[in-house]
Amino acid sequence: MSVTHSSRSSKSSASDTETEDDNQVVKVAIVGTGLAGLATAYYLTSASDKTVRYETHLFEERTSIGFDAASVSAVDDNGVEKRIDVPMRSFADGYYKRVIALYRSLGLQFHDAKFTYSFSELVNENTNTYFLHGGRKGLTNGGRPAGVGRVKYITDLLVIALFYLYFSVIAVVKTPRGNVSVSNDDGYTGKNQGCIYGSVDMARVHSNIESFESYARRFHIPQWFTDKFVVALFCAMSTCDAATIKNAPAADIIDYKTRTFGKAHYVLSNSSRSAVSALIEPLNRENIHLGAGARAIIRDGPTWTIHTAGGDYTHFTHVVFATAPGRIGTLYPPFASALKLVKTNFVKVLVHTDERVLNFLHPQNIRELNLLCLPSGTEATHVLFPGVFQTTNPTCLSDDVDSDDFGGRIQKDKILSESVFERVVRSNELVHAVDQLRTLQGQQNVWVAASWMWEGLVLLEGCITSAEFVCNGISRRSSSSPLSAEKV
Repeated sequence: MSVTHSSRSSKSSASDTETEDDNQVVKVAIVGTGLAGLATAYYLTSASDKTVRYETHLFEERTSIGFDAASVSAVDDNGVEKRIDVPMRSFADGYYKRVIALYRSLGLQFHDAKFTYSFSELVNENTNTYFLHGGRKGLTNGGRPAGVGRVKYITDLLVIALFYLYFSVIAVVKTPRGNVSVSNDDGYTGKNQGCIYGSVDMARVHSNIESFESYARRFHIPQWFTDKFVVALFCAMSTCDAATIKNAPAADIIDYKTRTFGKAHYVLSNSSRSAVSALIEPLNRENIHLGAGARAIIRDGPTWTIHTAGGDYTHFTHVVFATAPGRIGTLYPPFASALKLVKTNFVKVLVHTDERVLNFLHPQNIRELNLLCLPSGTEATHVLFPGVFQTTNPTCLSDDVDSDDFGGRIQKDKILSESVFERVVRSNELVHAVDQLRTLQGQQNVWVAASWMWEGLVLLEGCITSAEFVCNGISRRSSSSPLSAEKV
């Protein structure tokens, strides 16, 4: 099999694939329909030829495709309905190489979001906006926060710019200890075969992984700078708490910083629904099983049976898990030991119309992305369009008020959608879990594709990288041409 990011015109439907008497049919069950599951199904189905036909089946416990399941539609002030991705799915040039290559091959339209940012903090139940960032316009073009004098603003700006420059230089010249992200260009897909199949002692290689907090301390990067800017921004981007970023491998943070410096941050012009439509296009619609979550996978001789509430689906050569790690361990016990190292937390995302959520800001300080830095993490409110907001990790700013409506900040009847996502925590334990799972990948033809199954932050790029790796492994078992990392 040769899986590449081909043009739309070269794709064919699974049902239209030529099948001859000597054509090998490889039946693959994919549990989960997030981006990793969809990409795996797309790559395999599109690669079917006269020698091997990949019959891919998607299993999803919800009644809609997972990658778009939480998204909602809202109407702007002009009466135009717009689709809102939940959570927000931006992707940065320089880091999301495979995501961008896939989206371009699918003919999807995306554009530079040109986000601007406000940074605020909670001090004794009062909020203070300490910086406004101009995004692509530059560090110094965000504007002066309301209520801040000119002299203080210039002084603060010079100090922030100085340490931003220092941090940028350190990121380029000082490699974190126990670096785990440098091999991402080689990928998890073909060049570094020893790491993929466990012939290298990865536990030994990754035995001394430096946390970001330790890295910053080692090079005397001020804590106020890391907490107020680096940690705050990465918490918002990765939708996780402050402890996760501080304890994450420093290589993850530094890798992202150096690769995305000065680069654009994109969003799909027609939301994630356009990606879903393109990715399922070559699939046989009868093989997309919605409302059919896998309750068990059962070994039946050389093949697998997927047991769902609606019945059994039989004779699968391969099973690919593209779902939450806890669920994988329950369905396939041989992975359970490694998956015990994987920790998760939960993040809440609200799409709403309550402008009071930004009452802590002076109107002049409101930007596209408004970050409220808290000891536990970052509340991020994205102004989607006038009157409609998406708030991640919504916070009650006072202990003395009812938390059900977040201290009167988000009224219940103004909430358009409320979603809770399980997020894998990027940590040293996760690095070792991935190392272990790499040695188990493909045993009994069972695989894992997920955002966290690679060497980097838990983001969409990991979905595509791991999907390519799984397709590469399946192609080897099918005696077809392997996926080439050089063609990505």
